[in-house]
Amino acid sequence: SEVHFPMSSRWGRGFGLVELVVGVDSLANQPNSVFGVIFYVLQLVLGQSLSSRAALLLVLTSWLSVAGSLYLACILVFVLWDFCMVCVSTYLLNFTLMYVNLRRQRALRADKAKRRKNMGTQN
Repeated sequence: SEVHFPMSSRWGRGFGLVELVVGVDSLANQPNSVFGVIFYVLQLVLGQSLSSRAALLLVLTSWLSVAGSLYLACILVFVLWDFCMVCVSTYLLNFTLMYVNLRRQRALRADKAKRRKNMGTQN
């Protein structure tokens, strides 16, 4: 099917949920692509930092994107009865980012523990 159908449906703006809270015409009820751009820019910016807080925020926002992807995938399949290659590619990207961010956080924790251990043996 064509990309424009899922994205032009009710669920293509504010995940179909924002309008329930603030109304269809609210400034907060943006196309999902706007939320996606904000998410990916946040991933790029935070990905430049080696801080544990940035790593945690990357993982937390990745969990949110995976939850959103699962929700939208269910809408796509069970409500819209449609297939959208762009949508599915985005879902796969979000799952991949989650995997990368979890591995990154684990590596940063291991590196931090290793540095602590090395500092303890130098004294």
